Amino acid sequence: MKEVDIVLVNPPLIWGQEDRLDIKPPLNLIYLASHLNSKGFKCSIIDVISEKITFSQVLNKLSEIQPRFLGVPFYQGTRETALELTREFKKICPCSIVIAGGPLVTALSENVASEKSVDICVIGEGEVTLEEIIRSDAKNLQNIPGIAFCKNGEILKNSLREPIADLDSLPFLDFSLINSNAYYDFQKSLNMPVWLFLTTSRGCPFKCVFCATPVLWPGKLRRNSVKRVIEEIRHQKNLNSEINIGFMDDSFFSDKRWLSEFFVEIEKLKIKYCCIGRADQLSLEEIRLLSNTGCHYVGLGVETGNSERQKKIKKYLNIEKLKFSVKNLAEYNILVKCFFMLGFPDETPEEMLETINLAVELKRLGMHECNFFPVSIYPGTELAEKFDFHEFSSRIYEKYDTNNRTVQEVKELGEDIGEKRLSIYGNIPGLNINKYFSAERILQIVKIAYNKVEKSEDAEISELTS
Repeated sequence: MKEVDIVLVNPPLIWGQEDRLDIKPPLNLIYLASHLNSKGFKCSIIDVISEKITFSQVLNKLSEIQPRFLGVPFYQGTRETALELTREFKKICPCSIVIAGGPLVTALSENVASEKSVDICVIGEGEVTLEEIIRSDAKNLQNIPGIAFCKNGEILKNSLREPIADLDSLPFLDFSLINSNAYYDFQKSLNMPVWLFLTTSRGCPFKCVFCATPVLWPGKLRRNSVKRVIEEIRHQKNLNSEINIGFMDDSFFSDKRWLSEFFVEIEKLKIKYCCIGRADQLSLEEIRLLSNTGCHYVGLGVETGNSERQKKIKKYLNIEKLKFSVKNLAEYNILVKCFFMLGFPDETPEEMLETINLAVELKRLGMHECNFFPVSIYPGTELAEKFDFHEFSSRIYEKYDTNNRTVQEVKELGEDIGEKRLSIYGNIPGLNINKYFSAERILQIVKIAYNKVEKSEDAEISELTS
């Protein structure tokens, strides 16, 4: 059997919570592994979530494989989870090289590179950088752009790598690298269509102060050609005719010429799809075309209901156009989900109330569901420039529904809808960020927000401040 060049491990949010499921597979690792295998390397993925294997079982697998390289993604809320893996791996495979990647590494490469259990940090896109590391057998690291590493006690950071200009050059995703059926089965248990997730672009034309996308993918928006997107969908449908397509782009509607061509071509496939974008970028004609071409669901980032806060976070969303889009998407039978944030550093109780009651109004206009995220500070973002390093702390919300029930099942049992929804999206601030409320109180306000939207009932300021 050919020696395994690299194993990529997708850890759970918290070790010991391997049954905490997600509807989406680790797309980042699938992109990397698909590329490396297309270049003749042998790359595999250990997806703890879909395989439901414990920490010790992961280590046993790695011990048996003895890969030349181990790749682990680092996120802010799962930094310690990832480090626990790399530290134990080094004990059982001391000759293997550990490569760290992911958003936290891109933003804080020197910090992660200082860890003794991490040999190389990949900054930004990983496909070409990983290829060069493996091909060189990690020799002459100083010649490889886009990495940081420790040498003789000194952290060295090479020049940044230019982003991949032609995304069409990347191979189709190989979903056989993971147990995709585990995700499909979970989606079905939630009464969802079967979604296979893809991206058609990297980057975003907007520069919101709280968002890490400009750090991860700097520069202009890059996009697959429509032709390439359609080819991949056909390829994936040939492998599994049951799937619908979920597009995970940050800003699906921003390139109007691309979108117009996409509508023409996607209609021919007669499939269902979903996407995410800005609510104020949709015209009535585009909403009609979304409906006519099979769009089942649209996610819209709102963040705040306060117009001045929209300016402060540099999102500049037009609230009236948001209401227009939600109302018309619903009238065209497209499910709408909106995303909100509560607890910006100087956000007042009155602003939070405005956001909650905007969500209630959107529910009355036809919004199907929503998410409220407690604000966390992500390193590398513009928002983080005003904070010290220790204030970037965030953690994973440990409570979760071990039975992975639907929100409707929880509702029918009379349990707290807010608690259920909060537990699905695990990253929460580890320290007090907001000027007016503690981090714990922000979590309580998030729960209040969910329950108010569920009841289509306006909130009162006293409910937030009491």
